Amino acid sequence: MGKPFIGITGDYMISEKGMSLGQERYFISKEFVDAVLEAGGVPVIIPIINKEEDILKIMDSLDGIVLSGGFDVNPIYYGEEPSKYVGFTYTPRDLCELFIVKAAIEKDMPILGISRGQQVITVAFGGKLYQDLSDNNTFYINHMQRASINDIGHYVDIVPGTRLFKIFEKDRLLVNSFHHQAAKVVPDNFIVSATSSDGVVEAIEHKTKPIMAVQWHPEIMIKKHPVMLRIFEEFINWCR
Repeated sequence: MGKPFIGITGDYMISEKGMSLGQERYFISKEFVDAVLEAGGVPVIIPIINKEEDILKIMDSLDGIVLSGGFDVNPIYYGEEPSKYVGFTYTPRDLCELFIVKAAIEKDMPILGISRGQQVITVAFGGKLYQDLSDNNTFYINHMQRASINDIGHYVDIVPGTRLFKIFEKDRLLVNSFHHQAAKVVPDNFIVSATSSDGVVEAIEHKTKPIMAVQWHPEIMIKKHPVMLRIFEEFINWCR
């Protein structure tokens, strides 16, 4: 079988300076592309579009989906009013990715969520998020590290018997950390496969379907911590 085609969801920004001031862009971080390539897949960047028939047309050529990182999911989509701590949200991306998850489930297509991607999966399956980790005063770890993006931030404890445990063959792992939101209510048919020492949900996986998500950014860590490539290698194996 040939290399699987892996769709990576795109991010959005408006240029704030220079000749491109005010220009809107869809983009993806190079590290996502590199990780998929190194793990044996062919990356395909999915732009933020909202015509469902066009999204389905793109997905017809794919074998798996990576939901990339980015800004906050609008709390409206999990039944809450936004608090004063919610960051930038972008409705077209929320709608696009929520539909992609729905379509991937119907196609029995593997999904890997990274950072925001874990939050999108949580919401898509009916869960809820902490709009800001300060909502729970028992969370004491710095989850928005002040260190290089490919450096370590804190430990996560991995639950034995989970897919994540089988990937790393250990019950504790050092990860980077760049988030202020996390899963508050884990959806039905999902299990928590890793938590931080203060109890924040750091990884989830579906009980029966090939769907897994982590709150950290393994794609960024790969150069200094090659063990993180294992997440993408396992995902690519699912997609084959």
